[in-house]
Amino acid sequence: MKSDIDRWNSKYRSHQFTKDILPDPILAEHDSLLTGQGCVLDVASGECDNALYLAACGYAAFAIDGSYEGLKLGRKKAAANGLCLNSFVADLDSYPIPPGLFDVVVVVRYLNRNMIDSVRRSLKQNGLLFFKTFNHRFLDQNPTFPEKYVLRRGELSNWFSDWVCIDSNERSRGDEIQYYWVGRKS
Repeated sequence: MKSDIDRWNSKYRSHQFTKDILPDPILAEHDSLLTGQGCVLDVASGECDNALYLAACGYAAFAIDGSYEGLKLGRKKAAANGLCLNSFVADLDSYPIPPGLFDVVVVVRYLNRNMIDSVRRSLKQNGLLFFKTFNHRFLDQNPTFPEKYVLRRGELSNWFSDWVCIDSNERSRGDEIQYYWVGRKS
């Protein structure tokens, strides 16, 4: 994980700061589900755009990432927009997410199969999960990308088969390079 963290810190150090909050479209597309009440966790949050979007919706927002530099940009963006952001650095390969604390959990463009149980436990009953990341079609465009970081068809549905699926593109036959799954813990 250390080399990954170093790479991401280097990337974020070179980013030009902007106060614009640019969340993943999956959140805006499902904004009718967002009550603005409770706590949210943005896993592998980078510059914290998803967490900040949810903070602007009224949630108490928590962001976790291995990159201090990414979170630093997120805190700066939060201050520039008058938002409160709770952020902390952790090695996502080994960090156990606290169980039962969150009303919404967001995982975007990150895949660590060892964290799935921790993500499942982190949500309160009836909590919302937004999960979106690269699938096998991404490898066609990026053949050097590590295959262990891409979803296989049906993987998300299997992990959350006992939850209520609200929306998913995982079974589609289109040419999307990312799968998403939005659902509620039952």
